[in-house]
Amino acid sequence: MKIFTSVASATTLLAITAFTQPAAEQYRPALRPATTKGTRAITGTQDAAAVVAAANTFLATLSSTQVSTLEQTFNSTNVAKWSNLPCGSQCRIGLQLSNLTTAQQTAALAVVQAATGTVAGDGYDEIQQIRAADDYLNANGGGSGYGSGLYFIAFLGTPSTTGTWMLQFGGHHLATNITYTNGAVAGATPKFEGVEPLSFTSTGGIYASGTTVAPLTNEAATMLAMLNGLTSTQKTTAKLSQSFSDVLLGPNTVEGGATSYPATKVGIQCSQLSTDQQALVMAAMRPWVQDSDDATAATLLNYYQTQLANTYVSYAGTGNLTTNGDYVRIDGPNVWIEFVCQTGVVFRNNIHYHSIWRDRARDYGGNFYNTVTATKAAEAAAVFSLFPSPILTGNDLQLRLATAGTGTYTVRNLLGQALATGSISGSAGTVPTTNMVPGVYLLTIETPSKTAVTSRFVVQ
Repeated sequence: MKIFTSVASATTLLAITAFTQPAAEQYRPALRPATTKGTRAITGTQDAAAVVAAANTFLATLSSTQVSTLEQTFNSTNVAKWSNLPCGSQCRIGLQLSNLTTAQQTAALAVVQAATGTVAGDGYDEIQQIRAADDYLNANGGGSGYGSGLYFIAFLGTPSTTGTWMLQFGGHHLATNITYTNGAVAGATPKFEGVEPLSFTSTGGIYASGTTVAPLTNEAATMLAMLNGLTSTQKTTAKLSQSFSDVLLGPNTVEGGATSYPATKVGIQCSQLSTDQQALVMAAMRPWVQDSDDATAATLLNYYQTQLANTYVSYAGTGNLTTNGDYVRIDGPNVWIEFVCQTGVVFRNNIHYHSIWRDRARDYGGNFYNTVTATKAAEAAAVFSLFPSPILTGNDLQLRLATAGTGTYTVRNLLGQALATGSISGSAGTVPTTNMVPGVYLLTIETPSKTAVTSRFVVQ
């Protein structure tokens, strides 16, 4: 096999790229989400080293017993210990905020703030809004099972700018899972968000008394604008025949959430939409992706846009996002977003929201993807094999095609940035790892007789 390559520099897993606001943003309602007292200014970039520094500051406030509870093993069992339910330590690991001193809580939240986005109404601001909603439930009929102190923080692995570790933060209606590899974000998903009630007036606590708080307003508004931008004929194509009581790809534990993506994409393909309609789809993705730090969000939005033609939009229910069972899905080659309306649990006469953002290649930083997100490794193995993995940087991977032929390959990092491309001829050859820093990478093979299939490999 002969392989001709063009290798780009891979000195980091994350390159900061600009994402232009689409023209369709004019359709987005003017929103005034609540802002946290002392919220930092928008900086436009995030530094993973700053997250590690904040984590170490937090660790320094803890006892040895607390550290042993906070730091857990990074494995396929622990990464899946998140939930949307108010189930406390029964379904989560790590330290509960209410069991920490005020200084420790401040240090813990500083880690979360350093790791998440700065856009008002998304990122850290939205995390605080969801926690404030739980305080409201506690004071208005929900009882002691709800509250902003019933959120948990865990480090899976040891925070460092080398190696792999994950920040996990969550509680009722919230699950944040951010994976770092060698000082860069390798994955910002799965990310679960929900809210009940949809809007309320704060009586103090996280937000000043009298502040109107409305988590997931941006998500609901942009999803509705996307659906309203479809023609009646397009809506017929996009509408699903089945009904949904919750998101399909929710937690992997406790609720028995699905562990694999549907085999077939459904709805209307974005390649059939106009430029303005496609811009509305990108605008609908943004509130979820902007929950990650600003640099990661920009990179992922750019990558998801390159896949937009093969992304599908579908919905169930009325399409108005006002009724129990109203459901919307964005399903791309990598991105997966679901939004659903449910009858309220505490406020039974109202609806409340559940949503999930996942990424087929990047959930948990691309680790455990055979066991957790069910990427089709068997399909890739039927086309080619790649070894050794792990491999030392600078050495050549050995590539074997199951059937001799021609084709192309692309090596990407976990944020979808192409690092190397080449052509294939024959049945055996090599793939260089020149300039690739240690981390997890994806290699995609395309041949005339087979659509693109992808496998992962690790560089040390």
